[in-house]
Amino acid sequence: METKEEEWLRFIDTLSHELKTPLTSIIAAAGLLAEELETSGDVSYQKLIQTIIHNANTLETRLAELLDIVKTGSGKLQLQPEPVDMKSLIQGTGVQVSPLLRAKKQNLSIDLPPSLPIIHGDGQRLEQVVLNLLTNAAKFTPEGGNISLKVHREEDGLVVAVKDDGIGIPREEQSRLFKPYSRLSADRQRHPGLGLGLALAKQIVELHGGKIWVDSEPGKGSTFSFFLPRNSLK
Repeated sequence: METKEEEWLRFIDTLSHELKTPLTSIIAAAGLLAEELETSGDVSYQKLIQTIIHNANTLETRLAELLDIVKTGSGKLQLQPEPVDMKSLIQGTGVQVSPLLRAKKQNLSIDLPPSLPIIHGDGQRLEQVVLNLLTNAAKFTPEGGNISLKVHREEDGLVVAVKDDGIGIPREEQSRLFKPYSRLSADRQRHPGLGLGLALAKQIVELHGGKIWVDSEPGKGSTFSFFLPRNSLK
């Protein structure tokens, strides 16, 4: 006999997969149409198809986040541990966000030590955390602003810090940032979303035995940091 929690998880899982199939087809078809429109020279059509692709990708991401946050809350999220080269992971994530940064004329500086310890963890999930922090930084940094990603070694692990030029976060709102469905009052209209990214990042970091936090003041930007131990998967 399934518990209510198990029924809810199964429902979200089924819903996610049912919606993912047509979404995948929409994204693929839109991509093919975008290639055809590149040769037509009609800029208005190209913008429309890019809007379709962007919003379909966003919906796909929201579904994945929803399923992940339900899994973490029920203890069902399973990590796939492996030796993770954090230097390569971070450099690769920087490449992934480069189109978003170029679109807003933003600069990203990455400061890495000559060598980093190998982390025993889930590489895809850790990449998800770094990508979320960089994407958020780009979202809240004005056009032409600067974003930095810095990593430093500690005796038993490493710290990754992403700093932005954004508007900053009032202290009274910082405690809510890592809770599911919690959005800052200032960004609900300008940046729609479910408010799951940071909550999921927190869950993933903690499943690795680490911690995540924010340092911010209004008007002075924000720095989101997380610590990962070398070998401390829960």
